[in-house]
Amino acid sequence: MEKQALDVVAAMSETYDHYYASSGYRLRYPVPNHATLDYVMAGGAADASRILDFGCGNGRYGLPLLERTQARITGYDISLASLAEFDAELRRTPYRERVTLIHGGLESLSRQEPYDLVLMLFGVLSHIGAREERIEALCKVRTLMKPGARLILSVPSIYRRRPFELLKFGIQRRLGQARAPQDEAGNIFFSRAINGKPVVFFYHLYSVASLAEELAHCGFRIGECTPESLLPEWLVTQSALARRLDRLLLPVLPAAFGYGIRAIAERV
Repeated sequence: MEKQALDVVAAMSETYDHYYASSGYRLRYPVPNHATLDYVMAGGAADASRILDFGCGNGRYGLPLLERTQARITGYDISLASLAEFDAELRRTPYRERVTLIHGGLESLSRQEPYDLVLMLFGVLSHIGAREERIEALCKVRTLMKPGARLILSVPSIYRRRPFELLKFGIQRRLGQARAPQDEAGNIFFSRAINGKPVVFFYHLYSVASLAEELAHCGFRIGECTPESLLPEWLVTQSALARRLDRLLLPVLPAAFGYGIRAIAERV
């Protein structure tokens, strides 16, 4: 299991290094999901003094949070290319001194002054690997937080994402042919060509119940779940019309049927 988990991390690091270096990520997701940004602000960012953006990428959320708050932000990511892009953007702003960027494994995150808000947005938790690695990451994050601090995260919904891959790997499990980590329900791999190069993505797809269970196991109490969007993230971030339509429909959409599931959890 440990060897396979390391393979997942290495694959995702390579994938996102190419994704950012090729400008593919910036073109696909040019801005934050504004509804999620509002959710983060209302969920604690507006008053936070120290924020950990776990899986910060190129600062898609970190940069607008710096504009809207006075918080000091730690941006952590396994992709060096994403951090380089974030740093380059920061140097064109007056906010660079309020940001610490960290690259590497979980051991790179040391206990210093605790955080009052941690973000794991747009599926970061689902990219980590098998259950034991996700649990390790959540438990690590908890040690970095103040008592009562909040974790805001979003994960892909098992009811909306990648049905073909779910079926394929489900059949493999039933036949006893699935190898770790695909032997865990909800774990999938798929590939996508980015600038002509095929790259591999790993996801663990969540239900509301499975997300709440993992959070509770690690010492978090989930407060609320909402849909992150009805429409795909790339469409919401590229089209103003899609954003308006999405905002109109979100209030009547159950969390489980969102493109992603958004949640606020409290460290207990």
